[in-house]
Amino acid sequence: MLTLMSDIQPGQVTVADLYKEVVQVRQDIGTVAIGVRLAEERHLTNVSVHDDHERRLRSIERAWWKITGAAAVVSVLVSLLTAYLTLRAR
Repeated sequence: MLTLMSDIQPGQVTVADLYKEVVQVRQDIGTVAIGVRLAEERHLTNVSVHDDHERRLRSIERAWWKITGAAAVVSVLVSLLTAYLTLRAR
């Protein structure tokens, strides 16, 4: 059965209407895909910045504990030297 444009009732959906909607949905999906891609790139950038920050913090912490350990060793050596010199002076 052939339907002419003059036979279409108000509110009736045509194939042309469906096609326009499909085209619009495809454009919207493309826009969303671009947004997702940009979000992924930002996420990867943030992860690499975070990893670099963590790496720098760990290196500072390692240096700090080396300094703390050296200070403890020097403190013990000074205490032993002081005790030795005190006993020897008597």
